[in-house]
Amino acid sequence: MVWYKQGVYGDLQIPARKALGKVARLYASKKQDLFITAIRDGNHGFGSLHYDGLAFDFRKGKGISKLDIQDMLGLDYDVVEHEGHYHVEYDPKGRGY
Repeated sequence: MVWYKQGVYGDLQIPARKALGKVARLYASKKQDLFITAIRDGNHGFGSLHYDGLAFDFRKGKGISKLDIQDMLGLDYDVVEHEGHYHVEYDPKGRGY
C-alpha cells in the first residue's frame, strides 16, 4: 500500500508517476508499505525537480537498496540516498531537463 505523509501534496508528471508505481510494486514484492514523504511540498534546493512534479521522496524500506531502485528505474532516473529516505527524480541526460 502507498501512504502519504500528512501535508504532502502536488501531482507528479507521467515519468515520475511511472517511477512511483514501480517503486510501489518493489515495496509490495517485499511485503512493505511505501511511505511518500515529499512531492511538490516543502522546501527543496535550487533547481529541485520536486517543483516541476518530476521528483518524490520516500522512506527507506528494509532490504531495499539504492542500487535495487536505480537498476529497476534505469539511467533516466537519479536515485539519491539520504538519512532515512530516498529521493527519485526523472532527469534524463542530454534532453534538457
